[in-house]
Amino acid sequence: MKIVYKSFLIILSLCSLLFLISCTEKDAASNMPISGEIPDEQADSIRIISTTKNVIDYELTAVHFYKYYSTKQTFADTVFVTFFNEDGSVKSTLKCNKAEVNDAKNTLTGIGDVIVISENGTLKAPLIILDRNTNILYAKNGVTLIREDNVLIGEEMESNLDLDRVEITKVSAEGKLNEDEINW
Repeated sequence: MKIVYKSFLIILSLCSLLFLISCTEKDAASNMPISGEIPDEQADSIRIISTTKNVIDYELTAVHFYKYYSTKQTFADTVFVTFFNEDGSVKSTLKCNKAEVNDAKNTLTGIGDVIVISENGTLKAPLIILDRNTNILYAKNGVTLIREDNVLIGEEMESNLDLDRVEITKVSAEGKLNEDEINW
């Protein structure tokens, strides 16, 4: 009787273990960026350097990376991108919680705590879309642009990566006003 009872416990333990493993695999597949689909490429702690004619365009680092060939999409978590000028100096940096790259449209979407920093200021927004063809970025769902002691807050913003040409909708501002610099 003891042998049958021990055999039953061993079989029960193995079945429970198999059940837990199968549930974990299903959960992992459902947590992929495209629900239920396993990516064609997946990597952790990556660094990508993009160049054009021996000049570095940008350097991207991410904690997790998922690439899907069929949809031409790449997803990344905890992303930091450094954009460079042709002379190798830093043009700007972009930091966000998640990024989605659409190769068909040639866009990069930054999602969650997005911060873009250049020598012309700092942009903070929950969402940005960067058109990689024109290097124009669109910030949505509330934006904050900080330049020295001045803060501009708006609903949406369009700018280049240098943050020197900026258009903000529904804007309010805080800062110091120098009447000599006003050009109405």
